[in-house]
Amino acid sequence: MDTIPADLETLVFEKSRMNEQKLLAYGFRHTKSGWTITIPFHDQEFEAHIRVSKDGAVTGTVIEAELQEEYLPLRVASQTSAFVSTVRQEYYDLLLDIRDKAFDEQLFRSAQANRIGARIEREFKDGFDHPFKKRPDYTCLRIPGNQKWYGLIMYEERAKVQQDDSEGYVELINLKVPEAEVPKLICETGIYPAWHMNKKTWVSVLLDDTLKDDRIWALILQSRNLVSGTAVPKASNEWIVPSNPKYYDIKRHFRINHISHWKQSIRASVGDIVYIYSGAPDSAILYKTIVVETDIPSPYQDRNIKMKKVMKLKVVKKYPPELLTMKVLRTFGVRSMQGSKRVPLELKKVIDQLEEID
Repeated sequence: MDTIPADLETLVFEKSRMNEQKLLAYGFRHTKSGWTITIPFHDQEFEAHIRVSKDGAVTGTVIEAELQEEYLPLRVASQTSAFVSTVRQEYYDLLLDIRDKAFDEQLFRSAQANRIGARIEREFKDGFDHPFKKRPDYTCLRIPGNQKWYGLIMYEERAKVQQDDSEGYVELINLKVPEAEVPKLICETGIYPAWHMNKKTWVSVLLDDTLKDDRIWALILQSRNLVSGTAVPKASNEWIVPSNPKYYDIKRHFRINHISHWKQSIRASVGDIVYIYSGAPDSAILYKTIVVETDIPSPYQDRNIKMKKVMKLKVVKKYPPELLTMKVLRTFGVRSMQGSKRVPLELKKVIDQLEEID
């Protein structure tokens, strides 16, 4: 990390929620204003003074231990020596360790977005995906059958969405509405013309508690109904999860093992079917597996992967790479494999037919 932005702590913890028990177990001390900890690092030449307020906001200061003064080069962009860069990286790694061990991960930044997201998962079990490489924080909501969007959750500058001089950022959700209702809806506090989408049939709804959850939920239900078409509303209990051959030799692994521990990024249950998609040069589904165990604690992080739990998969079938290619998947609405997805119902029918032929 060459430089540390002034709001680094906010950026690191923006999708995390304070957990008091974990904070105390990590070594934080409870104070009148929240929690605090001092952690020596870089051979005890420096101290990280980390504070967590009662509302969960995290701030930090790096102190030179000998002088007991703030180490100012840490956040100065022009300071690029190897020594300063090393101290920066160690401080950043320390923040990541606190986040992973003393905070709970959240889907979104705002409390309302997380409440709404949890309700979507609980009632629909649709899951989420992130279709844009340049904006991985954009979260898409899809109908499992036809893969059409019924919502897009974003984090944007408030002024751009509201078209005024407001400061800061806000989480919002784009939802489809009947075209005739748009003029009336955008007069409602907290609802605006759609950001980055067709303003004739979509609106942007703020997720900052301007509107009550029930009002937003009613709009979500309407949007989902508008795009569902003839799709069967019940989601399939079959999944496609991606594997990158650059980082993991899946073929070699499954030649040796028929049961594998796999990062659990889906809401799978024992007995669900999980298809393993291998990226380029295969770009195809290669394995059919069945879930035999879920929610196995396995915290791990490196530069390629971060996970908190794994599931256990058993291989039940192998497919030739020319059979279920990305070209085939696209014809059933699977446009990319940047994340895990439920199997579209029409694709499931085709795979089931292949099983019968076999």
